Amino acid sequence: MKLYPHARLIPAVIAAATAVGVSPAPASAADQPERRVQVAMVNFTDSSVPDPGKLESALKKSYFGATGSLTSYYNEVTGGATTFAAAEGDGVTGPVDIDLAAAGCDTGKINELTRKALAQRGIAESDYDHLSLVYPAEKAGCDWLALGTVGGGTTWMPVGSDGEMSMTALVHEFGHNFGYSHHMRLRCPEGDLGAGCEEDGTSHKTPMGGGGWEAGLTSPELLHNKWLTGDEVVEVAKSGTYDLRPLYGSGDGARARALDIPLGDDRLVVELRHESGTLDGEIQGVHAYRVPKGDYAKSALVDPTPDADESTGGDAAADADALKTGAKLTDSARDVEVKVVRAGAGSARVAVSLAGVAAPDARPAKPAGSSAPRSANDARPEGGSAELAETGADSGTSVPAALGGGLLLAVGAAFLLKSRRRTATSSGRPSSGRPSSGRRSSGRRSR
Repeated sequence: MKLYPHARLIPAVIAAATAVGVSPAPASAADQPERRVQVAMVNFTDSSVPDPGKLESALKKSYFGATGSLTSYYNEVTGGATTFAAAEGDGVTGPVDIDLAAAGCDTGKINELTRKALAQRGIAESDYDHLSLVYPAEKAGCDWLALGTVGGGTTWMPVGSDGEMSMTALVHEFGHNFGYSHHMRLRCPEGDLGAGCEEDGTSHKTPMGGGGWEAGLTSPELLHNKWLTGDEVVEVAKSGTYDLRPLYGSGDGARARALDIPLGDDRLVVELRHESGTLDGEIQGVHAYRVPKGDYAKSALVDPTPDADESTGGDAAADADALKTGAKLTDSARDVEVKVVRAGAGSARVAVSLAGVAAPDARPAKPAGSSAPRSANDARPEGGSAELAETGADSGTSVPAALGGGLLLAVGAAFLLKSRRRTATSSGRPSSGRPSSGRRSSGRRSR
C-alpha cells in the first residue's frame, strides 16, 4: 500500500485525552455560511516559531489562498455554501508568547494561554469562530501531526523547522470542527448488509478517511451540514428506479446527487463519484454508505468485496470497491435491495426495492433538466461533541458494535491516513469538541 509522506499517520496509542473547551462551538454550517478563522503563531518559553515572517506568509496561503488552500477546498466541496474569512486583519497573528514550556505538548494549556494572550492584544473570543494554533513541533513532542475538536472550533497544527504544514491534516482537522468522525470501511462480503459486515480500516473516500485533501467529502458528510438539499437528494420512500449525477460536477442531466434510503433504524446513502475540478481524481463509480441511527457524520463505506486486497491493497484501482453495473446490496431481514442498473462517468441508475416490493423495470434516461423526487431535507442532524476526537480507528469491530450509536473513533485508536491522489501535494484540533490525531511521517500523528 502506497503511503504519501505528507499524509502518513503511523499507528500509536494515546493514553488519555481531555476535553478542554473554553468557548462554545461555532454555529452550524447551515446557519453560518461565513466562518471567521483566527490563526495564531505561538512561542513557548523554550522554543519559538521558526522564521515568523516566512511562516506568516505560508499560513496566509494555506488557510486563505485562492487556490490550494483550506478556503478553496471547502468552497469547492460546498459549492460556495460555506466559506472561511480572516477573523482579524489578514487572519494570522503573532507570534504570541505564552508562559509554558513546550515539552509534554499540553494542548489544554496551549489553547487556554493563547486565548488569553490574544485577548490582551484586543482579539476577543467573540471575534472568531475557529482558532488554529500553530507552534514549533520539535520540543513539544506531540505524537500526532495535527489535532481538532469534533463539533468545536479549535485546531492544533505543530510545524517543523521548515514551517511546512500538511494540507491533508489541515482539511481533516477542520472536518472534525464541522462534526465529522473518522470515516471507516465496512466490509460486507457479497453486499449482504444484514449480517457479517465488519469494520476494516478507513474508506479512502474523504479526507476524514485517508483519502487525502484531493478527495471530496462524501454525500453523508455533505448531508450532515445541509450542503445537499432539495432535489439534490432523493429521500427514497418507495420502490423505484432513480438516476444520479456525479456528486461533484454536472453530469449527464440527472439532478439528484445522492439517494437516501431507509434501512431499519439506519440509513443507506448512495452516490456517484467522478473527477471534477480539483476533486476526486482517483475516486470513481457508485458507492454506498451506512448511516447509524441517522447520524450522517458517522457514516461508513459499504465495501462488498471479500477481502482487503481487492479494494485497498497495493496498487489496486481506485474504484475497485465501487458498485459495478449489476451489483446488489441486500438486507433480507428488512426486505431492502439496492441494485446498480447502470454505472457511468456522467450518470448512474439505481433500482431500490423496499418492503419486499420489487423496483419497476429500469426507466429510460431522464432528459436533461427533468426533476427527481424532491426532499425538503429539513431535519438533518447537526450534532457537536464537547470532547476531543482522534484521527481514525482501525479495528475488527462488528457492525452492531461499530454502528450502535457510538463514535467510530476513540482515544487510543490507531489510524492510517492515506492519500490516494496520483500526485500528492503538501503544504501543509481542542476548544469545545473532541480532537483527532494522525502521525507525521517522522513518527508523529495527526488527530
